Amino acid sequence: MPALRTTLRYKRTSLAAAAILAVGIGMSVAMFSIVDAVLLRPLPFADQKSIDVIWKEDPRAGHYVEELAYPELRDLQENIREFEFVAVMPTSLYGYARVLETAGHDPVQIESTPVSHDFFRVLGVMPVLGRNFEANDERVGAPPVVMVSDRVWREHLGSDPHIVGRMLRLNGSGYTVIGVMGRGVEFPRGAGFWYPLGVDENVVTRRGATFLQAIARVRRGVSHQRVAGEVDALVRRLAVEHPEAYPPSQRARVTPLVEYWTGSSRPQLWILLGTSILLLGAAILNACTLILSGVLGRRTEMATRVALGAQSRQILALLGAEGSVIAAFAAVGGVALAELALRCLLLVAPPDIPRLDEAAINGASLAFAIGAAALAAVVCMLLPGLAATRMPLDAVLREGGTRLSLSRRGVRLRNLFVLAQGAVTVLVLAVAGLFLLSYRSTMGVDTGFAHRDAVTMNLQLRGPGLLASKNMDAETRRAFYTQLLERLRTAPGVTSAAAVLLRPMEGAIGWERSYEFEFEAGRKDSAILPKANYEVVTPDYFRTVGTALLEGRDFTAHDSAASEGVVIVSRNLADRIRAAGYAPVGYRLRMGGDAWLKIIAVCADARYRSVTQEDADLYVPYLQAQAPTHYVVIRGTRPPAELTQLVTRTVAQMAPGQAVASPKTIAELSDANTARQRFNLILLLWFGACAAVLAAMGIYGVIAEALAARQQEIAIRTALGASPVQLVKAVVAKPLIFVLSGELLGLCLLALAKTWISGLLYGVKPYDPALPGTVFVFVFGLSLAAAVIAFLRRMKPSGMARVQ
Repeated sequence: MPALRTTLRYKRTSLAAAAILAVGIGMSVAMFSIVDAVLLRPLPFADQKSIDVIWKEDPRAGHYVEELAYPELRDLQENIREFEFVAVMPTSLYGYARVLETAGHDPVQIESTPVSHDFFRVLGVMPVLGRNFEANDERVGAPPVVMVSDRVWREHLGSDPHIVGRMLRLNGSGYTVIGVMGRGVEFPRGAGFWYPLGVDENVVTRRGATFLQAIARVRRGVSHQRVAGEVDALVRRLAVEHPEAYPPSQRARVTPLVEYWTGSSRPQLWILLGTSILLLGAAILNACTLILSGVLGRRTEMATRVALGAQSRQILALLGAEGSVIAAFAAVGGVALAELALRCLLLVAPPDIPRLDEAAINGASLAFAIGAAALAAVVCMLLPGLAATRMPLDAVLREGGTRLSLSRRGVRLRNLFVLAQGAVTVLVLAVAGLFLLSYRSTMGVDTGFAHRDAVTMNLQLRGPGLLASKNMDAETRRAFYTQLLERLRTAPGVTSAAAVLLRPMEGAIGWERSYEFEFEAGRKDSAILPKANYEVVTPDYFRTVGTALLEGRDFTAHDSAASEGVVIVSRNLADRIRAAGYAPVGYRLRMGGDAWLKIIAVCADARYRSVTQEDADLYVPYLQAQAPTHYVVIRGTRPPAELTQLVTRTVAQMAPGQAVASPKTIAELSDANTARQRFNLILLLWFGACAAVLAAMGIYGVIAEALAARQQEIAIRTALGASPVQLVKAVVAKPLIFVLSGELLGLCLLALAKTWISGLLYGVKPYDPALPGTVFVFVFGLSLAAAVIAFLRRMKPSGMARVQ
């Protein structure tokens, strides 16, 4: 094959161009594979665009997620005619897990969620085994039934084809399996069991019991905007009709299921894919410059072909074939690099991006790689081909193969490439720098948990004698935790042990409570009273997790149901009391119209939802709270694995059939909470490094090509006494002007994108001139260094001797 032979003959240029293209193709294919798995691949639900998730928001109260009450399900069903089916489910999985007991195996806790009976009809899925939920399954007093996910069916139930009708022991009670869902149907994410919501009469009619979100299937032909408008009108009307239950400022929040599923990862992944495509473009420009330089070195060959009768299309076809060979090698190398990059990226993949672990090189990825290679082949053919077909034939043959300069159009196109590459490099490096500063700012946050080695684990205490399925035995639960913690504290190697309602950074949605202070403004001013994170804790909790008590005392065993109600508040909340002219300790507040609680201490602010989210916190003693404690926290001199085993053994001795789940240190929880920022940063730093290298190679190639084309001119200038500085100015100055212009263009693009980027940053202002200015100087310095190196290599005495 002539094209392959020619490529091998000029292997240095060809291999360099293929390597550059492989980097660009590899990184863009890796990012496309991730975007395809997370965003582009359809969810396992029928007509997913017709499904909306509904909740509320209350911006005035500083609380942007408001849950629904069960009566609002009926409101949606009766008033929104555009809905085909509507169902409700809790806003989080906290507290709904079920402990599965199977013969010959230790109890295991499975994430579960209660749903109303139309839930799977909304999703448009049917069980592969058994039947769907019916309205009778949801009525109070109905026999307990459960739907099983494909994953749990395979991993814990032996893929039993006769599972339907079998009785499972969940939380110590019998549940009849009515069906098994198909592979991939796990909504909400992680759910292994679904069971009927089964609310009692009090919850059915109580509008203040907000703990749900709705999910609805919209009838065909109805737009999302129309549905959102009608639901918002309904929510506003309900606020007027039921002022005792809803704030007047509440608004509807209707989110398409696809956006709800991917959350904030959607814009981040699109930005990363766009960055990788910019990198691919820079790689193509660099490869094109290299190939152009090689074609200029073959001008005599091209001129001879034309003299022998070759037409322009034949020259273009020849160069196109050669470019295709280079692009093919680049595509193979790029796919291999993408596979390696994916394996490395999955090692640091954040757990909260759905289906990220499914990213792989598949048919779509290969098609993307082939498309990128084809684009590279076309671009790498056009400019060199135009240069070859428009050369002055007589001058080339008369000069015996001396390299001549490009045409004016070719020079303009080359300069445009230099400008574009400067813009891409500055933009990618600036965005990477912003994410680096953001991540550094995130890592510098004081989360309020000094003891990062403290081990936390889930223990929800399910089953007869501890938590009855319908009536919570709070006294039994409290007695169990009291005895458990006493045993743990006296065990060898244990420093302290405690329990808490929700452990730090467990999720974005948790328990939040409204409250009011005794002073007048503290009862009416929503600016003073945004909702606060609510935690139920045992004595020694603050010492165990390392949250400092700034004033007052810790809870003790004397803070019981028989004593005065007490509460500990965070500094954030205490400052609001001080702003009104009162001392926090000794003051009183109450939550939701309950009894007044005396503030006995002020503790440091802590980050329970996210490392980057600061909230006010309310802590109440577990002996005075109806809400349960779900997590054990233990700290000691023994390794985390041994502390986990200690808790597991102690629980098994006290109450066989209970399961300890999800043991993690606070450091692991914090790392998982920042995993997405770390993932984005790693990708952007890699893109930035590649862009910088490509920029240096690009300007090196441009200068080398310019010197090669102007050798005779430079030799004459040297003979006439031109100094090296004058020669540098003559050859290097013009390309660097275009580099500077490209950098300015990159900064303009960054300014245009700052609104989009700012929402992904923490503690960093995207319009701060310090970072863009540093990137600007760095890229120019890199380009200048590459240009000088190219000049010095060409201007070595041996090289000049050959020219002369």
